[in-house]
Amino acid sequence: MACMYAQKRVSQRVFDAMKALRFTGGLTKFLLSFLLTNAYFNAEAQNQHWSPSAELGSYIGTSSIAPFWLRSNQFGTVPLTMPSLTGRVGLTYESQIYADTIRKSKHARIQWGAGVETVFNLGRGNEKVLLPEAYIKVRWKKLEFWGGRRKQILGIVDTTLSTGSFTWSGNAMPVPKIQLGFPDYVPLKFLRNYVSLKGFFSHGWFNVPYIQGAYLHQKTLHGKFGKPGGKFNMQVGVVHSVTWGGHADYLIGSPLAVDGHLTDNFGDFLWGVVIGKIPKAYQNKRFTNFDGENRVGNHVGQYDLAFEYQLKTSKLLLYHNHPFEDGSGLQLQNIPDGLYGLSWKRAASSKSFIEVRGVLLEYLFSKDQSGAGFDLTNSHFKGNDNYFDHAQYKEGWSYFGKGMGTPFIQPNSEIKSKYWGEFFPDNRVVVYHVGLEGTAARSIQWRTKLSYSSNFGTNNRPFNPTAKQFSYLLMVDAPIFKWGNTRLVTKLAFDKGDLLPSSLAGYIGFRSTAWGKWR
Repeated sequence: MACMYAQKRVSQRVFDAMKALRFTGGLTKFLLSFLLTNAYFNAEAQNQHWSPSAELGSYIGTSSIAPFWLRSNQFGTVPLTMPSLTGRVGLTYESQIYADTIRKSKHARIQWGAGVETVFNLGRGNEKVLLPEAYIKVRWKKLEFWGGRRKQILGIVDTTLSTGSFTWSGNAMPVPKIQLGFPDYVPLKFLRNYVSLKGFFSHGWFNVPYIQGAYLHQKTLHGKFGKPGGKFNMQVGVVHSVTWGGHADYLIGSPLAVDGHLTDNFGDFLWGVVIGKIPKAYQNKRFTNFDGENRVGNHVGQYDLAFEYQLKTSKLLLYHNHPFEDGSGLQLQNIPDGLYGLSWKRAASSKSFIEVRGVLLEYLFSKDQSGAGFDLTNSHFKGNDNYFDHAQYKEGWSYFGKGMGTPFIQPNSEIKSKYWGEFFPDNRVVVYHVGLEGTAARSIQWRTKLSYSSNFGTNNRPFNPTAKQFSYLLMVDAPIFKWGNTRLVTKLAFDKGDLLPSSLAGYIGFRSTAWGKWR
């Protein structure tokens, strides 16, 4: 009885909090459904934890255009035209129950969770309310299933200082999907834990305006090799993502589709999307010779390779993302394309007033693309990979106008109009990048990014002359109130060069992450 009373009391507090935050009706229904389910099943609950967060801030700059590093890799929440006012409210929940309430074995615990974040942007014609996160998850031992929108970065990179994983960087809004897999490495006991694996399989929905009924297929598999508890390990893996299916008016009468429709047949999905095989038929009632010569769907993927070494108080990570979009990339015909990074991170200490806790050097190269020509004589070796662009999906590897991969391959809307071409008019780039982060006076956090790029356009439409670009960011995050762990967040960024409009802008805001925590 006491446990059920506590459940009702917690549920009442959550309901009152949601009314105070004025969530949208759909979002309130989402959370209430989860709460009611949880209250019913969680009579034997352990370790409940609610974590609210909020931020309110404003942008100011020399122009209305947001500099590159203010808007990139922000999960699509910072628009190109800076809003005058922005804010966000978030709430996450973590709990666990016993699958076996009699034995109460720690190995039988089922973990539940949910998260939601609402972002609003006001002013300068950008009045929008966004929902970058809204998900429910359940986890048993190492296996996790979740559904909804959830922030993810796929591939091996330095997640705080990187330019972003080559194919899934967190640059665009998360795609709604359902996912089943192992998010953390699982040691293989029969190999004495020298090998660990992680990965997932997911299905998503591209609810974008330009095409209806398109889907996302995504899967990953990564392995870690090394002595348990040892100083050195190697990681290898693959990330495979596919846009498939859908219908659109612009495809009607086109040789790229059948009556404006791209196949969503389950057999074509298994053979062409999941396995990635070229169809046995050259064309049929479901697809045209475009799919017969290539593969069903827009395939975008990367191989990952990384080496990690643990020092006494710090860690080194050397990594590489190698992209592929067809047989040539799969067969490594586009070497040396990809992202290369060397990251150094160290644990906190209190010896210095200003501390550097992380340094990153990165190099991004995407000029090779398996050669400038497209070869159909051998189905395993193509060419002119034309990263992120696609003939059937006219907005390519994007979601609501934002590229989903590295932010240095930008759509027309983000660069000067004289360079416009295909949806992604500049996918042959060379980038040098430096990132640093640390603390000052123990509690002040800072981070900076400096990037210099040479932009060559595409093989079909090269830039002449090459466009050079420099982008910079400085972030400082400092505590100002103990209540709610309230911190002052400041950012300064600028762009100077040929590709992007020159812009100098700043952001100032207040973030709270601990007010009203319930446990």
